[in-house]
Amino acid sequence: MPAPSNQALLEDASGFSRLLELYKNVAVEHVFSHPDVEQLELQGYRVISGLLDIYQPLLSLSLNDFRELVEKERLKRFPIESRLFQKLSTRHRLAYVEVVSKLPTDSAEYPVLEYYYRCRLIQDYISGMTDLYAWDEYRRLMAVEQ
Repeated sequence: MPAPSNQALLEDASGFSRLLELYKNVAVEHVFSHPDVEQLELQGYRVISGLLDIYQPLLSLSLNDFRELVEKERLKRFPIESRLFQKLSTRHRLAYVEVVSKLPTDSAEYPVLEYYYRCRLIQDYISGMTDLYAWDEYRRLMAVEQ
């Protein structure tokens, strides 16, 4: 019998489902609760939160100011925001430009959708970092000793 679309494949009363649940419980109890793993998780949380905080000034720009920054790539009146924007990968910036250029600018939803995609730009950039790169970037931008 096929699983409903809103249910995982092994989310039923089968033996496989019970075995999967057992593995999950063992992992949570004996692996993910180990102090070293918990410390890594907390450090990762701090790094990701810190990077999101660092890039937050790009989200504080008005729609028109951010649009101008995207077009010119650097604005003298926004030196920090310009430097942060330059740090975003070209691939992520181009993806943002592509999706926003398809939005109807005369729509009442345009500002909300643009802001959503701006958030996604930063989120996708940070989530695409390797652990080591994210850690190095966090240390560089937070001026932490290397």
